[in-house]
Amino acid sequence: MALGGGSKLPELLKYIAELLDKGYSRTAIFTESFNYIKELLNSSDPYIYTKRKLSEIGRRVAKIVRKHLANSNWGLHEAIRISAAANIIDTSVIGYEPKDLDKAIWDKPAIDEYTGIPKDKKVVIVLDNAGEAEIDLILAETFIRNGYNTSIAVRKEAYEIDVTYSDIIDQATNLGIEIIATPNNTPPIAYLTEGFAIVKGIANLESYIELETVKSLHLFRAKCEVLAKIFDVPKNSPLILFGDKSRKLLKNLFSF
Repeated sequence: MALGGGSKLPELLKYIAELLDKGYSRTAIFTESFNYIKELLNSSDPYIYTKRKLSEIGRRVAKIVRKHLANSNWGLHEAIRISAAANIIDTSVIGYEPKDLDKAIWDKPAIDEYTGIPKDKKVVIVLDNAGEAEIDLILAETFIRNGYNTSIAVRKEAYEIDVTYSDIIDQATNLGIEIIATPNNTPPIAYLTEGFAIVKGIANLESYIELETVKSLHLFRAKCEVLAKIFDVPKNSPLILFGDKSRKLLKNLFSF
């Protein structure tokens, strides 16, 4: 394993096989297997130092994004585009080719379904990886500046390099953004029952497809060949897609 516990890999594979035999959902298998990794490594947050480094990078880039959006009259569509493009950070996608965040934020989406979001529902921005989460805080700020009742949702407990409540609470408080800490380390989208969700990343997308929760707009990159082929876009392209269309295209892929 990348975290230095390679000798314990057989134990992990055995545990995953047991979860499959018990009929656990895809989302549950990912979260429970990472919890087992935490037990094996005796660490409640194995990626804590990686996340801190990513957050430092994200904060530097966020300053550039805030200045750009301020000069663009805090355009909501532009903020959404940048947030989708910022979904560049990852540690576990086979064949994934990363790109520096300060360059990645200017990439244009290969698919952009954004047509506006009504103000009659609360907007909840579901965060993903550390680093890009600093950009997503600026997205939340942009929604607020445009008159939306807005909050962010994060996992309470650690999962890979995803940002948690304790990672982001200080920045959110300083910006006056309400923060929702969802239970354990299941993708936050699984717990939303009302409002309109702006959903970052593949893990939250997978959970949404399994559970079909609230109305949503998904911001992510096609980080692997499979997703690129399904959406007919170059690999690593930013995508902005409504939940209904995403679920229709990916339901069979994200199921056992």
